[in-house]
Amino acid sequence: MEILGLLDTLESIILDGTKIPFSKKLIVDEEKILNIIDKIRLVAQGGGGFAKEALASRVAAKMEAREAREETNLSAPEELEGKTREEAKAVEVLQQAYQMAKEIRDGADKYADEVLANLEATSTRILRTLKAGRDRLTKTAATGESK
Repeated sequence: MEILGLLDTLESIILDGTKIPFSKKLIVDEEKILNIIDKIRLVAQGGGGFAKEALASRVAAKMEAREAREETNLSAPEELEGKTREEAKAVEVLQQAYQMAKEIRDGADKYADEVLANLEATSTRILRTLKAGRDRLTKTAATGESK
């Protein structure tokens, strides 16, 4: 499911690209597309639960550090510093996951808005055509009765 959302986001980025006049080419934000592709790779490689795994490893690392200190009865500053870096990395991964989720939601909302706007425009054209047809029938019937 996550990959489908990422593909929808990728599609919306491409659809939002600026068309180059007199060609079928577009100008798109390369960085955005490459980020989405990286996210798709991450999900395809089983990275969908990456944030959960990072949290679990953070808790496990804390417990291991506490047990190791208790066993050796030492307070190793290097070990504490290493765990702090792991915690910072876990927090960074969570922030990236939240940012990724926000981007996906924003992309999905934008895509839905575009689809609805397109549907509205099509419906308006159809309604205009129907109204013109009925007006023409009314005029034809009015001129046919008077003759």
